[in-house]
Amino acid sequence: MTVEEEEHLTRVTRIEEQQRLIQVTTEEKIDLNLSLRCGGSKMIESVSFKETPTPYLFLPPVNPYQTNVSLMKMQMFSPNPNPNPNVIIDPNPSMASFFKNNNNSVSLASSSHNTDPPNAANPPNAEKTVSAAKGSVRRSRRTSSGRRCKKVRKTVPEPFPWATNKRATVHSQQYLLENNVRTIKGKIHCKKCDKDFELGLDLEEKLGEICKLIEKKNGFWHNRAPAGWLNPVFPKCAFCGRQTTTRPIIEKNKKEINWLFLFLGQMLGCCTLDHLKYFCKHNDIHRTGAKDRLLYLTYTNLVKQLVPDFSNS
Repeated sequence: MTVEEEEHLTRVTRIEEQQRLIQVTTEEKIDLNLSLRCGGSKMIESVSFKETPTPYLFLPPVNPYQTNVSLMKMQMFSPNPNPNPNVIIDPNPSMASFFKNNNNSVSLASSSHNTDPPNAANPPNAEKTVSAAKGSVRRSRRTSSGRRCKKVRKTVPEPFPWATNKRATVHSQQYLLENNVRTIKGKIHCKKCDKDFELGLDLEEKLGEICKLIEKKNGFWHNRAPAGWLNPVFPKCAFCGRQTTTRPIIEKNKKEINWLFLFLGQMLGCCTLDHLKYFCKHNDIHRTGAKDRLLYLTYTNLVKQLVPDFSNS
C-alpha cells in the first residue's frame, strides 16, 4: 500500500469513530430524557432519606390554596415532579413497597399546623368579596368627593331690578324702558373722606355713547380693550369734590356685582381678572386670556345683552 492509501484509511477510520461517538452520546441523551420523563426504580432506590421513613397511608386531593410542608418535601425527592398540582399521579411501585416494609403509622399528609387561608374552601367567593371590597372603596371615594362639591344653582335671586335671575346677565334695553327703568344706580366710595355715596347713570345716554365708541374704534382695537377701559375716569366725590380718590364698590359676592352700573360708567376696568373670568364663565365665553381681552369681551357681551341686534363689525 502506498502512503496516500494509508492516510486515506486513517481518515476514514477517524470519521467512523467520531460518528460512533456522536451516536452513543445521542442514545445516552435519549435514555436520560426518557428516564427523567417516565421515572425509574433505580433512581428512587439510590436515594437515601435522612429522616426515618414513614408508611404511605393516604394522599388527599391537593387544594391550590393549601400549602403542605410534608407533601412538598416528598415532591422534592420524586424523580418525576408533577407539573399540575391538581392532578395526582400514583407513586412508583418501588416507593410503595418501600413504605409497606415500615411499621410507623405516621401519615405524610398530616401536619401539625393549618396553613389554609380563610377563603380556601371557596376561592371564587373570595375573589368576589375582594372585588366587592374594591368596588365599595371606589364608591366611597366617589361619594365623598361628590359631597365636597357643592351643587351650583342655575338661577339666583335678582340682585337689582335690571338684572335677571341668571348670573352676570341683565335685561335688554327694551325691557327696561317698558318697565320704566331709566336710571341705573350704584355706590361709590371715596378714599379721601372715607364716605360712600350713590350715583345714578342715564341708561339711554350712556349706552348710546358706548355703542358709538365701539362702532367707531372697534377695527383698531384687535379684540382688546382700549386704554380708556383699562384705566377708567372716575366720577367726582359728592362730599369733597375729588375725582382721583373715588372707586366703585364691587361686592365680594360675585352674584351681587352691579355689572350694568360698571358698564355704563365704563368702570369695568376696576374688576379683577377673577371677576372677568366669572362673567365670561356664566355667559359661555372662552375665559383664557389677558385682562384686556377679557375686558373687551365683557363690554361687547353686555352691549349684546342690552341690544341683541347690535353688530360690532
